[in-house]
Parts: sequence; C-alpha cells; structure tokens
Amino acid sequence: MASKIPYNKVFDVFKAGRDAGRSAEETVSVLILLGDDADHDHVASLRDAFLAEKPGGLVSVRPLSDPTAPDAPFDISIIVPGTDEDDMKRAVAQLASRATPCAIIVGSSVETYDFSYLGYQDYEPAVISAIEGDSLLEKLATWIIGVTDKHRAFAANFSFIRPIEVRHLITACAIQNATVGAINLIPGSDLPIMTTNQAKLALDIAAAYGKGLTLSRVPEMAGVVGAGFAYRQLARTVLGLVPGVGWVLRAGLGFGGTVATGNAIKARFEAEANAKLSSDTALATRSNSIEKS
Repeated sequence: MASKIPYNKVFDVFKAGRDAGRSAEETVSVLILLGDDADHDHVASLRDAFLAEKPGGLVSVRPLSDPTAPDAPFDISIIVPGTDEDDMKRAVAQLASRATPCAIIVGSSVETYDFSYLGYQDYEPAVISAIEGDSLLEKLATWIIGVTDKHRAFAANFSFIRPIEVRHLITACAIQNATVGAINLIPGSDLPIMTTNQAKLALDIAAAYGKGLTLSRVPEMAGVVGAGFAYRQLARTVLGLVPGVGWVLRAGLGFGGTVATGNAIKARFEAEANAKLSSDTALATRSNSIEKS
C-alpha cells in the first residue's frame, strides 16, 4: 500500500510555515561603531552588507569615539576599531553592561585584546580577523547566527547571512531525516515524517529569503512531496538489490535526499533573487537615463 501523508502532518507543515514567516518578520537591530581611522575596506564591506531588505532591519552607525552609551537595546554590535584602544575598551564595557553580543573586526589574527577589565565572566567579545571582504562576511554571518535567536530574521534582512543560515537549516534537517531513516521502527512510517521535515525545510528556506507562506509556495511543496516518494521508491529498489544493509541505506538516502532537495529549493530562491536584482538594476538605470535626458 502506498504511503500517505496524514492530515495532521499537513497541518503541522502549515503551522511551521506560519511560524517561520513570523520569525522572519521580527525586528533586528544592529549597532556598528567605527574608529576614527578604521580600516576602509572593512567599513566598505559592512556598509554594503548591512543594507536591510525589509523594514524590520534597523542599522545604527556611530563613531567609536562617541562617549554616549547606546540608548536602545541592540541585537548585535560590531566594532571596527582604530588605533585608539581606549575608545574601544569604553565601548565594549558599555555593551557588556547591556549583555549585547559584540564582534570586533581586525585585519590580522595576531591582533589580540585583553577583556579581563570587564568583570563579566560570561561576556567575551568575538574577535573576527579577515582582510578580504567575502571572508569577513562569511565569518561575521556565522557569528551572528551563533549569538542570536533571530537568525531567520537576520537572513531575511541581510543577504550575506542567507547562505550560512540555509546551510545550517539543510544540514539539521538532513541529520534528522537520516536518523528517521535509520530507525524506521514501523515499515513505511519514515516517508511521512521525512516528507514533513522536508516541507518544513522548504518553508524555513523561504522565510530566510523573506518569503512568507502564500499560494506561490505550492510548487515547492508539491516538489518536496514528489521528491519524497521518488527517494522512497529508489530506496525500495536498492534494498531489493542489496539486502542486509537497510538501515544504512535508508539513513544515507534520508540525508542525501534532504540535502539535494534543500539545495534545489535554495537554487530556486537564488534564481528569483538574482532576477529581482537584475530587474531593479535595469529599472534604476532606466530611471537615471530618463532623468539625464
């Protein structure tokens, strides 16, 4: 008998999609403090990276030498220091008093700082060393996802965070499905669970791209369900050819199938994002041409 997706699983998927969409709409606030002679390349990388794509992305840029303590709670803070270490120490102490996660951007791994003066045993700013922009943003994105529970909203607002967030989502779901496939206590019970997990993954990825739960997501859901049945059929075929290694094969297909499905969904959203970027660029170019004429 063919496996079917229970109605309660469908409800779970749409509830998860609603929750994912809400998490992507959360407000995120970023404080960036720049030293008087901060590295220009680092400043340029941050300037381009922290252009929020949604109204909920709030970014405040201030001089590091400003003695005024942050007047609002921030989700994260980023410091690009100059040569005056006293300014940085004062700012870090203020951020520590509010338990605001802080990353200090430096150009070399040999640059170290002693934060014992803070007096907060559980508070330790991260020191991120990078010279090249892409490397800096990848490390920064990894740090942001690790220190905040709003990583979905950060990914929805700032595109440089999405690849890391989506990678984490796919890996977590793949491991979960590999476990389901390996256990499979009741024959056929793994398909509804794996397919449900993959459907939730599709909606999580959509949320990371700032896309909510709408009818436009139906193609992704249909594709996920179809892929689930295809992987199940493949597993049955191979199990007939190679008996005795069922749990290994199911676990491998659970992991590999989820990774493949997740990457396919990611590619779809990347294509949509690139198409929108090209359209926006063309529209801006046309508007500039009209203004000049």
